[in-house]
Amino acid sequence: MKKALVMLMAVVFVGFTGMDCEAAAKNYELVETVYTVAQGDTLDSVAKEYMAKNNYGPREIREFTAGIKELNDWLLNRDIKAGDELRINYWIKK
Repeated sequence: MKKALVMLMAVVFVGFTGMDCEAAAKNYELVETVYTVAQGDTLDSVAKEYMAKNNYGPREIREFTAGIKELNDWLLNRDIKAGDELRINYWIKK
C-alpha cells in the first residue's frame, strides 16, 4: 500500500513537472552557436561566459560543461586548445 502511494505521488509529480517545463519552454528560444577557442580559454571559462547568457534557469557549471562535451564528443579524448570550435547551446527568453 505504501509503495503504491509513493508510486502514485511520483507519477503525479512528474506529470505536473512535465507540464510546467513544456509551458515554460514556449517562452524561451534555444540558441545554437559556435565558439572559437582563444588562447588561455578553459572549458570552464567558456562555460561561464555562456551560462551568463542562459536565462532559462539556474545551472551548475558541471551541468553546462557536460552539455558542451555532449555536443562536442571529441572533448572526451582531449582538452580544448586555441582555434578549436565548440558547439554550444543555451536558452534565452523570447
